Amino acid sequence: MRVQLIPPSWATHLLSDLTDWQRAPLPVAALEPFELPDDAYFEYASLDADSRQRPDPDNANPPANPWWDHARWLAGPAYRPDPYAEIGTARPRGRVVRCEVESAILGQKRRVLIYSPEDLADQPLPHVVFQDGKAYYGWGKVPQVFDRLLAAGEVSPAHLVFVPPVDRTREYAFNDSYQNFLIEELLPEVARRAPCNGQRIAWGASLGGLLSACLAWRHPLVFQSVVTQSGTFLYDPEQDLADPWQGGEWFLTQVGATVWRPLRWYLDCGSLEWLIASNRRLVAALREQRYEVQLTVRNAGHNWVNWRNGLASAFRFALGRPV
Repeated sequence: MRVQLIPPSWATHLLSDLTDWQRAPLPVAALEPFELPDDAYFEYASLDADSRQRPDPDNANPPANPWWDHARWLAGPAYRPDPYAEIGTARPRGRVVRCEVESAILGQKRRVLIYSPEDLADQPLPHVVFQDGKAYYGWGKVPQVFDRLLAAGEVSPAHLVFVPPVDRTREYAFNDSYQNFLIEELLPEVARRAPCNGQRIAWGASLGGLLSACLAWRHPLVFQSVVTQSGTFLYDPEQDLADPWQGGEWFLTQVGATVWRPLRWYLDCGSLEWLIASNRRLVAALREQRYEVQLTVRNAGHNWVNWRNGLASAFRFALGRPV
């Protein structure tokens, strides 16, 4: 697919999946037609002379990104959403429990939402623990996707645990206190509300993917599987946490330097993301250490449309019924 964007008269730079958004804005004087795969989903915006991020006034596609309303999207002729991600007006069918966990470790109450399949709320089931819980529940439509997979017999039932952050970057990036809160306080409280059969999956997107990997790595007897979507593996404890583009690959070094752990790995990432190379390197390292690992790459960027399209495949890996 050949793309020719006509910048508005006020635009000075293009922001997009191809510029890592804020990291490397492209001056409009350098903007030329470019190629994208025919099945690509692509988001972009413009900067004006006052460095304000603004939408393309000639693109009528509505915002599909919860982080900002200035992103507009276009898709190639072969792009199709995953069938299970086309939710429409469907609502969750199961039981939703909203509760607060009193944390002595964090010194505050923290919210958590637990979703249980219809008529199975009191049954011991696996727990799938989602970071960025509010976004996964609302923008990801995870319960609806999961309901459809269950109805089709493609996955086993589970309790879905949605944990929203408060100070996201500080909590998700190598924060021992936050990880201790999850293990020592949140998971036991959740188990009192929805029994766990001993199986747990750590799941997260972007920086939440890094946290999920670190959490399961530290606690391989608590978690058996990890799902990361566009995991931010270009991070290390010594870097400026406000700069997700230039960090070291700290987690990659752990894979080769520490003893094997009984964990299964599912990674997905967009081919248009700055994170794709680091995700590929991590997959190669995991395979070299004889982990069970699967990588899925879609022609998309770092956004919730991409991650929602990956939910069904990740659920099949984590909770698929044995053949």
